[in-house]
Amino acid sequence: MSHTSPLDICIADDESAIQKSIIARLRICGVPVRILGCADNAEKAIALYWASKPDVFFIDINMPGMDGLNLIRKIKQEDRLCRTKFVIITGYDDYAHLREAIQSGVFDYLKKPIYTEEFNKVLVMISEEVSKEKENINNNRKNHGMVSYEEYTAGASKPLSGGILAGIYAPSYSILSQNNEHIRSIFMEKTGGDCIALNFQIVKNFLLYLSLSHSDGLPAIKSISHDFITLIQETGLSVVYTLPYSESLADLIERMEQTINKRFIRRGFYECISSPLKDSVDLGLLDYALENGEDATCRKIINDYLYRTAGNLTSISGLSLLYREIILLIINKHVFYHIPIPDHLNAELSPFALCRYPSLEYLRVQLCGMTTELTQKTAEGKNGQGIITSICDYLKKNYKQNITLNTLADKFYVSPSYLSRRFKEKTGITFVQYLEDIRMEKAREYLSRSNAQITDISEQVGYMDLSYFSKVFKKKYLVSPSYYRLHDHL
Repeated sequence: MSHTSPLDICIADDESAIQKSIIARLRICGVPVRILGCADNAEKAIALYWASKPDVFFIDINMPGMDGLNLIRKIKQEDRLCRTKFVIITGYDDYAHLREAIQSGVFDYLKKPIYTEEFNKVLVMISEEVSKEKENINNNRKNHGMVSYEEYTAGASKPLSGGILAGIYAPSYSILSQNNEHIRSIFMEKTGGDCIALNFQIVKNFLLYLSLSHSDGLPAIKSISHDFITLIQETGLSVVYTLPYSESLADLIERMEQTINKRFIRRGFYECISSPLKDSVDLGLLDYALENGEDATCRKIINDYLYRTAGNLTSISGLSLLYREIILLIINKHVFYHIPIPDHLNAELSPFALCRYPSLEYLRVQLCGMTTELTQKTAEGKNGQGIITSICDYLKKNYKQNITLNTLADKFYVSPSYLSRRFKEKTGITFVQYLEDIRMEKAREYLSRSNAQITDISEQVGYMDLSYFSKVFKKKYLVSPSYYRLHDHL
């Protein structure tokens, strides 16, 4: 087996006997492991995940507060770069539960009572897969290819000491990709060694170039700056550089993000600021305007904030801080009013997210658009219709999925009891009945307009159990699905 480093493992089960059983098996399984912790409920399990980011997480399907499958969905929703292999511990062995586990992104499952042979088999498979993933990351680095920042930081925890770290901004991804090899060759020639290009999942027109082979980076930087003059003039590139010393890559990011904002004023080759700006921004006026739905006031405030912060090359470093604070305020307002958070808002918090905006004016327009969208949604929320309308729309589009009151409440950031009460107040029926009505209407359409087997139709409308589907259908239409199709009840 090629995997030499131990697997980091966490366990979540409300039965201490099961925890002890898994730990005992791990100690004699023959695979190198490191047990990072145990949790006896979902809340503790989530905290344990974020504290540990384990390779493997054994999770009981039945736990207080939130079941294991919903726990896994929540972790994967909150951490889209999650690489943890989840193994469900279950007392069930029916098809519906296994299918739900697969849909939740579970690597495998173990049925109680746990058998040693099956346990060891699962662990060996995980060990081999984790080994391959880590090997691929290392191979990408060795081949000087473009490696994702997330992959690199996941496998490189040591502080950077010496060498050169440079961030390259380009007005577009195509400009950067066309010049990537040329830029890397400049770094490799001037530093006398390897150079890794790190890209970001969301921001495509910014790359980090990391060269660790040069002990004294100052002469190399001077030479590199001369080579970049023509590129900057011809392509609109901007460059920020630093000579890292006993600092982690993650710690350098904030300073580099703030420095590259200078490209909003003029293109150039900038030395990274020595310490990041930390002063919080007072957004009280914007908060008040959002609270009261004053869209025009929001726009004026954002305009004033942006152009005051971007007044000169010194103050513009604070643009990243201002931007992040505004995004967080908007997200918090979504949560406060029980409004689903759009995916794009979470993307705005990605490293170097500001690099996606080519100008301050474009950034201003985008931010104003976000506040306008929010004030419209909060107005709906205040009259009591906003969240329920959104949920109804979601159910109409996603009725095929396995939707429960708990998963729906998690998605819309409300408690299950609040959602249940509010839904019935606004629609006159329960959430379960509403979803059932949508599914039955879709089933009726499939039966009338297609030749698909009834088993397939059952799954198409969200029922994995054919007998239960038939029972619900007959209750609503007073005939079985097969009888309905035969007599064409349109």
